Amino acid sequence: MNFSELFIRKPVMTLLVVITVLFYGLWCYQQLPISDLPSVDSPVITINVNYPGASPETMASTVASPLENQCMQIPGLVSMISSNTEGTTQITLTFDLDRSVDLAAPDVQAAISRSMGNLPGDLPAPPTYTKTNPADKPIIYILVKSKLLTEGELYDIGNKVIGQRISMIEGISAVNIYGAKRSVRIQVDPNKLNNSGVSLAEIAQLLNASTVTVPGGSLDGKKQTYSIEPQGQLFDASEYKDLIIKYVNGAPLRISDVGTVINSTQNDVLRTMYAGKDYPLSKGATVIMATRRGGTNTVKLSQEIIQLLDDIKPQLPSSVDVVVLYSRASSIIDSINDVKFTVEIALVLVVLVIFLFLGRISDTIIPSITLPFSILCTFIVMYAANFSLDNLSLMAVMLAIGFVVDDAIVVLENTVRLVEEGQKPFDAAVNSARQITATVVSMTLSLSIIFAPLVFMGGVVGRTFREFSLTVVVCIICSGIVALTLTPMMCARMLKPADKVKKNFFQNIVDSSMARVIKGYGVTLKFVLKHVWLSVAMWVACLFGTYWFFMQLPQTFLPIGDSGLLIGGIIVPLDTSSKKMQAFQDEINQKLLVDPNVDYFLTVTGSNPGADQSMGFMVVRLVEPSKRKLMSDPKKKNPNIDEVNHEICGNLMMHAADPLGFAILSPMPVLQLSLGGEDTAQGCKYSYRVSGADRDDVYQAAQKLTGAMYGIPGISASSIQSTVKLDMPQLKVKILRDRASTFGITASDIEEALANAFAQGR
Repeated sequence: MNFSELFIRKPVMTLLVVITVLFYGLWCYQQLPISDLPSVDSPVITINVNYPGASPETMASTVASPLENQCMQIPGLVSMISSNTEGTTQITLTFDLDRSVDLAAPDVQAAISRSMGNLPGDLPAPPTYTKTNPADKPIIYILVKSKLLTEGELYDIGNKVIGQRISMIEGISAVNIYGAKRSVRIQVDPNKLNNSGVSLAEIAQLLNASTVTVPGGSLDGKKQTYSIEPQGQLFDASEYKDLIIKYVNGAPLRISDVGTVINSTQNDVLRTMYAGKDYPLSKGATVIMATRRGGTNTVKLSQEIIQLLDDIKPQLPSSVDVVVLYSRASSIIDSINDVKFTVEIALVLVVLVIFLFLGRISDTIIPSITLPFSILCTFIVMYAANFSLDNLSLMAVMLAIGFVVDDAIVVLENTVRLVEEGQKPFDAAVNSARQITATVVSMTLSLSIIFAPLVFMGGVVGRTFREFSLTVVVCIICSGIVALTLTPMMCARMLKPADKVKKNFFQNIVDSSMARVIKGYGVTLKFVLKHVWLSVAMWVACLFGTYWFFMQLPQTFLPIGDSGLLIGGIIVPLDTSSKKMQAFQDEINQKLLVDPNVDYFLTVTGSNPGADQSMGFMVVRLVEPSKRKLMSDPKKKNPNIDEVNHEICGNLMMHAADPLGFAILSPMPVLQLSLGGEDTAQGCKYSYRVSGADRDDVYQAAQKLTGAMYGIPGISASSIQSTVKLDMPQLKVKILRDRASTFGITASDIEEALANAFAQGR
């Protein structure tokens, strides 16, 4: 008894196995997580340090260098990128793909601890690290807006009610909130301050001592115990203005006597503008962006966030609107549904082709059942291996359909041949399985071995295509097993003896057509054999033609797709003031308002807490593809997202009031893959990295490279961006130490006075 005969002679057992696999396969299919691509995220940890008021050079030498020296000793580190701006340092550590980010985190914390002795002692807080890749794009954009509430109140709702609850979702690595945080500003009048004889340091000390949070303990009475809660904090401008600085001639000198106290925001240059088809242009909204942690499922997280928003909305004031500007889950699901539909079409076409050549419905049913059954078996293995239902795995299933049907067709054709020779269907199935087993096994192994190199390929490409190759291999192996078990059993039970089968009209037409095709093929074959050199010439022409066409095709690692979202930046010279930046923002807003391809948009400027206000960002949602039109070519139907983006960017820069300003947009890719911790500028086609052992040499080389690009035709000067920003205008204060000492003033007093006056201290 061969392997297949066991299943032929025990149809009930075979049927039970089939039903079990059928239900379990359907269940596994429903449980498979949906994603755009397999999880190939690079293990990345980001270290952040804040040192308010420090220049980029100071941050690089006193903060970044000690941390870099310790981080370079961490095992498995692939690259380290540090970015120093005014008051902030960000160090991005990228580890080997085989290194778990959770296992690397303790090593990073140890490196931070070792460097603490070499860091400035007056850092407001020690360095912190997050398992966040700065190159990752947010998976969801949320807008909180209201026509009645203030900017500070909207920020509190966005931060405390929404943002903090989103950050508690497992898998969310960072929640960035762009809004105006409430704050009290004390605008001191220098003349009044000088006349009163009070220094800024005294006011700063008063503020620090007047709003404190210290536990009050408890009071244990005879019958009852009381918890003491000192109310030592101030929250409103009216409470600050009456604070007494000191007494002059017996009269109190209050803060209101030397300046003005107002309720304001921490960052008074931050400006968020939003407009849509059904919402007029307005400012003061709060934007929430959530970024996932590497290795987590985008669709699942997005759906959890949207469900959380639905739960929160009834708790918010009626005047507050919470709008999901963009969710990556929607574009991923649409993409997966398109691939699913393609797989379904492939299945139907394969079945139709089988019916076309077999001519009988009873014979067609056999491969029509074994084909989806093999795919369901594949879903079971995918679920066990923790694979996802993504574009590549579904593409693997679609590719495997052509391989899967071969095994069933080979077994079916051989069995039908034996039946036509006079054997009974049962005997024909047994004999056919005995004859064809080695052939099916060899076919299965030969097809599987083709994809074996992809399974063992290393690096990002290997990780990306590992699920693809394994899915194809598993599907082929499952089809081979099904061809030797289920297919022979169905042939033994469903095929009819030869004497009871008569060819129908459709079969006669197919047979006559095939006879003519075979005859024509014979004539062509004889011609080719007689003209060998012509055949060789055609082969060579096809070879070179294939190479030429291949070189003409645009090459990219992943296609962008059409997500319907454009993201980008607003870029102005480094010394641009916040008012000039906002004027340029207004110009961009007005152009986006009248663009028929824009559904709604969001522009944000002034989000940098330092002096550098040269960059903002934009989010533009396009209308449906069927509604898009090019103003330059109105007759063109359904322009693609690249054409629409090119026209919008051209309109934004046309007749710009500030010729040095620059607005750039690029489509948000449907398929996103973070290859490391470095993020290139949005919309840029080229990115260069300058590296070296000496920091000053690297800075000089980067500036030379940037300067050389300014003369290239077709490249706007404002579109050339560099992470090295040393050309920020500075006012250098030279301390005359001898003269200062005659007044009893130290260098520390002068620097502290400058910080209190201009650093917007808290």
